[in-house]
Amino acid sequence: MEVLGNYWLRRILARIATVTVYEGQDTRTGTPVLVLKGAQGNPVQGEGILALLEETPEAWVLEWPIGAVPLSQYLGVADLERTAHWLREMAQLLAALEAQGVRYAPVPELCLVKGKRVWLAGVGLEALAGEGRKAVAALARALVGERWPEFPLAKAVEALESSAGSWEGLLGKGEEAPVASSEPSPEAQLPPREAPPPSGEDASPGPGEGKKRLSVEPVPEPEVPGPPQEPERPPSRPRVVRIEEREEPSFPVLEPSRERGPRLALAALLLAVLLLGGVGFWLLRPRSQGPGGYTMEFRTDPPTERAEVILLEVPEGSKMLPGRVLLTAPGRVEFDQKGVYRLRIRVAGRDPVDYLLEVPGPPLTIKVR
Repeated sequence: MEVLGNYWLRRILARIATVTVYEGQDTRTGTPVLVLKGAQGNPVQGEGILALLEETPEAWVLEWPIGAVPLSQYLGVADLERTAHWLREMAQLLAALEAQGVRYAPVPELCLVKGKRVWLAGVGLEALAGEGRKAVAALARALVGERWPEFPLAKAVEALESSAGSWEGLLGKGEEAPVASSEPSPEAQLPPREAPPPSGEDASPGPGEGKKRLSVEPVPEPEVPGPPQEPERPPSRPRVVRIEEREEPSFPVLEPSRERGPRLALAALLLAVLLLGGVGFWLLRPRSQGPGGYTMEFRTDPPTERAEVILLEVPEGSKMLPGRVLLTAPGRVEFDQKGVYRLRIRVAGRDPVDYLLEVPGPPLTIKVR
């Protein structure tokens, strides 16, 4: 796995001229990013365009919305109505860019979708400066495939490929005019744009997005103070009942000296205190783990959920075998080396999530929403 600054470059999505497109991850926050290595040009910001997080001489790092996927995953299998909505969204964005003098030809790997939302990536790249109308038409044919005669925007796309085509024809296809106006305005023909979903919520699901998402984030272990230790009390001396004869003996009685009695009792008391202190120290002494072992705790929220944790990649020097199931959380796992492990977390009824776990570290809580 390649590293670029603070970002893991997990896999290559596409190669466009001198630009290599990576799916990456921020090592500081764990959030996904889109990395354009070898990018040349002036990045453009705006609504419907992936936000630029960092620009270096080597690459552009763009924000990747949680739950969004590249449009290339829907080539030939996209729903026809959803495809028509995506094309209108892109047409509206590209028409606004052309009005600003920006030429941009979208490619499937650099168009992210989530539900009905569409984001364009790499706007301003020199490698993507081209004719937007022909690129959108080619993209529409790739998404629809053999179902082209059934596609509701087929004629509008075919007109867009010719010199007579325009964005207005694509945007106005199939839209109804308002009753109060005899001449529908371009604004009335535009499809309503959805407001961005609030933080922590997904937009309406698209094809293959019916499952809920789960988030993984580390939670520091709280420090719980131990119970207060009461001072050890010396054992109480047994009571002694003396039974003495009332009558005096007829001979003098020689009693032993009583000075040694208190000394012996004090010595016994000190010995008992030392023994109790030694036993308590042995029981409460910190126990270190065996050589090379690092135990990590996995939790679930709510605790009744069960999550399967699979090992995908290990750091250098580790003898753990990738591909095996480490545990079904909640539970504990012992890792043999320090470093970053790549895990895949699965919960029944939800999409799996890949996560980079740094060992040693705080317990990992898997929140199932």
